Amino acid sequence: MHSTRSVTAPRGKGRPAPPHNFVERVALVLEADGFPRIAGRIFGLLILSESELSLDGIAAILGASKASVSVNTRMLEQKGVIERVSRPADRRDYYVIAPDPFIRTMEQRIARWNRVRSVFAEAMGDSSIAPGARARMKEFDASSGEIAQVLTAALHKLKSPRKR
Repeated sequence: MHSTRSVTAPRGKGRPAPPHNFVERVALVLEADGFPRIAGRIFGLLILSESELSLDGIAAILGASKASVSVNTRMLEQKGVIERVSRPADRRDYYVIAPDPFIRTMEQRIARWNRVRSVFAEAMGDSSIAPGARARMKEFDASSGEIAQVLTAALHKLKSPRKR
């Protein structure tokens, strides 16, 4: 088992405090889910942030290159978990956590899951596939269909107006 240590920019004049341990832990979890570690660090940092952050600000806090931060904020924005915002009379882009990022990511996962299910459904109609394989596909489709229904219903409930 290997250990992971947090690497942040050295502190000095004008250098922000290193990110909270939460940022690094989120990064490791999201990395295990296929995201670049820097994307997880950006996501974790924006979760903790009380205000929007610029690319320069994110790069300075995380000790990452502006290019890497730019690429990964764009990816997180495309996935709908962060949003780009602007300030009046300021040409820079700023980033914040999107409203309900959990719901957005789960909706995307269910959509990907349904695309896989459609491939299975199409293949089940192919008579050249062995009956045992078609039976496994049918079982997968039935189980995943039930789970998708439960998750969709739960997401619908989460999206309904909440008592605050």
